[in-house]
Amino acid sequence: MIEYDQTPDVQFYLCRQCRAHMALTQDYVITDIMIEAGIFRNAVNVHVEDDPTRYRMDGHRTVANVYCELCRTVLGWKFVEVPDETILVKPGRFLLYLKKLLLWDGSQILNADNRDPVENATSGSGEDNDNDT
Repeated sequence: MIEYDQTPDVQFYLCRQCRAHMALTQDYVITDIMIEAGIFRNAVNVHVEDDPTRYRMDGHRTVANVYCELCRTVLGWKFVEVPDETILVKPGRFLLYLKKLLLWDGSQILNADNRDPVENATSGSGEDNDNDT
């Protein structure tokens, strides 16, 4: 498992369920406000569905489910085929639901979807964090 330094100089996203490190903020591209998800250039500690028979269509784009490698929570999807590629949406990029993520902002852990501080936040397990609505 890849773990980023939890220092003021490094900001990153974590799985809300188990706190595995997921992506650096520098890999964050944009928020899709319609579905409250972030598009990322890269993600770590994830398992991407690799069986093409389980891929699905999102409009005319082919996507594969993405799971946390540690706790297997579904976090979003990875774009596999994008016939209408744009500067933001390209094959290989990840769409991760912000309500499934936390954010280390350099000084504290926040809920990624609303930026509220997480009570009693530590870098350990996500016991205090069952806000998955």
